[in-house]
Amino acid sequence: MKPIKALAFAIIFAFISVFGVKAQTPETIWLAANTSAFKTGETVIVTVNAVSATPIQGFTFQIRYDPACLQPVNATSPIIGMNGLQLPQTAGLVDASFASTTPQAANGVIAEVRFITLGGCQTNLTLESAALAIRNESGFAAPLASVTVGEKNVALLIDKEKGESQNLPLSGTPLPLGPIDLVTTTSTLPAGTVAVLVVIGVLMLIGIFIFVKQLRGSGDHKDHK
Repeated sequence: MKPIKALAFAIIFAFISVFGVKAQTPETIWLAANTSAFKTGETVIVTVNAVSATPIQGFTFQIRYDPACLQPVNATSPIIGMNGLQLPQTAGLVDASFASTTPQAANGVIAEVRFITLGGCQTNLTLESAALAIRNESGFAAPLASVTVGEKNVALLIDKEKGESQNLPLSGTPLPLGPIDLVTTTSTLPAGTVAVLVVIGVLMLIGIFIFVKQLRGSGDHKDHK
């Protein structure tokens, strides 16, 4: 799992209660879609699925897409209590993380990701990476061991014919997958909420400093072996 993912979970779990769980097997994650044929302007819904014998407290995934064919809209989780962490997005790659304050069962759909089709093309969605997260015995966020990735690709055929826009029900609170506009977001929040966000921001900076220091220490330790 990439450092930014580990840091994302560390930040989330720093503000929730401690629950220790031990990994079991098997655990699997895979990508799926109910249909593969669309018209331009329609909504594509793909699901990230997981089966885990161990209750999880979060998960993360990246889905590769063609920005000339698809525009990501949002991601949701049908698991009650799973909240999304908004991360900077890169064109061509959906990057999403979710976490819960309590352990949750994972047995089926753990997230839905929505895209809007932009024009006629034949393309694929690829599960670039995925991980399930728990709290280890030390109380820190950790990826669940022995997780296998099943189906990684979903093939889509998009017709250039204009389709009808769709207002499909959401499975949970939407996590926007567009650019993060911090100025607009904070200007609409109450003063008390902004103050809390500032405090969290300071704590995040401290957490980043500690996290980077740990990474460097780990790297130095490996170099001396």
